[in-house]
Formats: sequence, C-alpha cells, structure tokens
Amino acid sequence: MKMRGTVVRGAGRGRGLGFPTANILPAGDFSARGVYSSRVALDGAIYDAITNVGTNPTFGNGQISIETHIFDFDEDIAGREIEIELIEHIRDEKKFTSVDELISQIKKDIINARNP
Repeated sequence: MKMRGTVVRGAGRGRGLGFPTANILPAGDFSARGVYSSRVALDGAIYDAITNVGTNPTFGNGQISIETHIFDFDEDIAGREIEIELIEHIRDEKKFTSVDELISQIKKDIINARNP
C-alpha cells in the first residue's frame, strides 16, 4: 500500500522519544492500521523506514495519524511531499503502560524492520 502527502508538524513526541517522525495527514481508507516496515520516497531518493498508522493509544490521541521514522535521517522535511510504501506488517497498534515500555518496543520494531 502506498500513501502520499505533505509532511506536517506533529506533536513532537517521536523526536522526544528519540525517534523523529515525518507525519502526513491521513486521506482515504486506513483499515491497514499498525506498525509496518516501509520505504519513503523523497526528492527522488528512497529511504528505509518504519511507519505507524493508527491512533497512538498510549497518548490517548484518538485520531488516525501516519508517522514514519526514516532510518539514519534527521532533516526537517516539513512542507515537503513524500510517498510512503508499507512493506510488511510488524505488529498491531498497542497501548503501552509506560513511555519506557513504548521506547523498548519501538527499538524492537526497528530491528524487525531492518532485518525482515
């Protein structure tokens, strides 16, 4: 599944947790919720990434969001267009009991995404 959109500023939680994300606004059908290994196309380059499609239940957001952590990348790309291709479902979205538990799971998810 591919999604395209303009990167918007999020709440900054990803960066605060040590995993900066590029966020795009959801449009269309999002029945494919969860955490995915992914690829991001930006300005003709392709980057490996991990993407969460869901409601961020740990933080009680409630609204669908699309957040992508691009591996080995730390540029401010707000306002730029990206295309995200979901490659493989890693896990369903889950509410964690603590931020530390979430960080630990994100680290595991990244390992899984990098080594399919």
